[in-house]
Amino acid sequence: MPLRPAIAVDPRYRALDAEQEKMVLDYIEAHLQDNIMVATLAMMCQLSSSCFSRVFKASTGYTLCQWMLRQRLARARTLLADPRLSVVDVAVAVGFHDQSHFLRQFKRVAGMTVQEWRQRAAA
Repeated sequence: MPLRPAIAVDPRYRALDAEQEKMVLDYIEAHLQDNIMVATLAMMCQLSSSCFSRVFKASTGYTLCQWMLRQRLARARTLLADPRLSVVDVAVAVGFHDQSHFLRQFKRVAGMTVQEWRQRAAA
């Protein structure tokens, strides 16, 4: 059986270029508390949603969902250092619409509860 020739893959579809990556990451950072749709980001880069998902992961090493979770929790850690903000306020400010989901994700990623994080931040 003869080998099929390798299909040339357009380099634009291997990873986001630097300008696209900056534009997408800046958009995510500015809209972290919103429900960000893959289709919106794909449109910004003039790619299909599936192609965008593939090149985003190739560029960042994370899926879009994983990236946004990491960014949301990083911002949450900063906000949690302010004892005047309630956990609910922090959860909503970083895009979680369910406090219990926020608490579970925080503990899973940070390895400690929100209260433990706040105690360490206060010390």
